[in-house]
Amino acid sequence: MEIVALIDTSLLNAEKFKKSFELSCKIFTQLEEAAHETALDTVIISVPHYLHEELATRAFSQKLNVLLEKPLAHTLDSAQRILERSRSSDQVFMIAENSQYWPEILKVKDLLSEGIIGEIVTAKASFRQAADKDIFNSYSVLQDDTPTKAWRYSLAATGGGITIDGGAHWIRPLRFWFGEIRELFSKFSYPHPLMEGESLSQAIFTFDNSITAIFEGILTEKTMFSKDYPFRITGTSGEVMVGP
Repeated sequence: MEIVALIDTSLLNAEKFKKSFELSCKIFTQLEEAAHETALDTVIISVPHYLHEELATRAFSQKLNVLLEKPLAHTLDSAQRILERSRSSDQVFMIAENSQYWPEILKVKDLLSEGIIGEIVTAKASFRQAADKDIFNSYSVLQDDTPTKAWRYSLAATGGGITIDGGAHWIRPLRFWFGEIRELFSKFSYPHPLMEGESLSQAIFTFDNSITAIFEGILTEKTMFSKDYPFRITGTSGEVMVGP
């Protein structure tokens, strides 16, 4: 694979990204320009959720394969339109969710397949984060002429809160290990004052194989969380823990 173009409406951000990863590709501000001037055949779309549909549609129009960062979209209607557009094209379309490829997640998959803890009884996935300790600065306040909230706090921009954002990386391994979710019970709360979507998500999942699991996702401003296992799987003869 060769990276032939870097596309960003902000030339400053593009230059920083190019320098950070020591890229030699050209920088563009528009997708169509990059498609016409390079040998581009595939795009990775990593933008705020509310822009997914527009950019995916534009990429399909340029006959480009698309790897779209999760989640699929910020609304169900938008997600459906993206799927319909992808099915009517001849291009490859994939959603980028990386947690099922984490080495520790793959190792757990192997251990469970070997029956190392006996019959699975239940599991727990816990995603806990303080905004001021986010290494990606995803929740930092942007400074322009006037202070504005980071887009991840906006319900209109994201389509949800902690569940659709970081929490998705914790839910995916559960589905990778146990299959599809048949039923769920959930409760949302809002401990982070800036996040318009839920910043506390608690749920009980029942999978098609009748295994039940607990999911917890929480974002606070400055909590000093104690160390805990992000994943715990309990069986009839032992447990498997991942992390911290």
